[in-house]
Amino acid sequence: MQIALISKELAQARSDLSDVEAYPFEELVDIIKDVGFECSRCTRCCTRDYNDHVFLLEKDVERIEMIDSSKITPAPYFDYCDNKGNFYVQGYALTYRDDGTCAFLGEDGLCTIYKQRPAICSIYPYMLNREPDTRGKLLWRHVAGLNEHGYYHCEMTEKDAMQIAKDVVEYETGFLQHRIDFLTTLLSYFRENKLKPSQRQYERQMKKYNSGKKILVNVYHCGQFHTYHLADKS
Repeated sequence: MQIALISKELAQARSDLSDVEAYPFEELVDIIKDVGFECSRCTRCCTRDYNDHVFLLEKDVERIEMIDSSKITPAPYFDYCDNKGNFYVQGYALTYRDDGTCAFLGEDGLCTIYKQRPAICSIYPYMLNREPDTRGKLLWRHVAGLNEHGYYHCEMTEKDAMQIAKDVVEYETGFLQHRIDFLTTLLSYFRENKLKPSQRQYERQMKKYNSGKKILVNVYHCGQFHTYHLADKS
């Protein structure tokens, strides 16, 4: 890994953001109406097995911290490791219980913070897939897969579809802007501290982490990095 790789990912994130902003809103609304997802309260989407983590935008983090800050943890899949063995990750995620269920899933199978749930939960299962087709056009897909949970092709009003579409665009642009800010800050931090990304250190530190030893992880939040010492509890 070299500094150039971070710059390349930054350029890609900026391109992705432009694509999302240019996505035809009316087409988005039509797709949402066609999918017509309706929750069946099976709770599959609230488990680690089905969605291995719930990424939190900064507004989500602020809300969850006011409810219970212990339910927030550095997001998995650390983005980079520097040549001194320190990891860097884009943000935070919700915690899961030992049985793999979301920390906020109630015994009755309902979300205990439904009105304050993270943005990605509110738009689920609708999400933009930023992988282009053969013509380079931004694709739209249903993340979780049809017929795996919930009900599909249910009747949906134009008003509801438009609101979901607005929420989707808001989440996607928010996520990508967050990534852009993270990568920009990371580049500056590496240059100012004369650090560089290291794949060798990444693999070495992950072995330590997977064996239960503590590692240092810098989590990006609100323009700066917050340091944690983590050990794998799995």
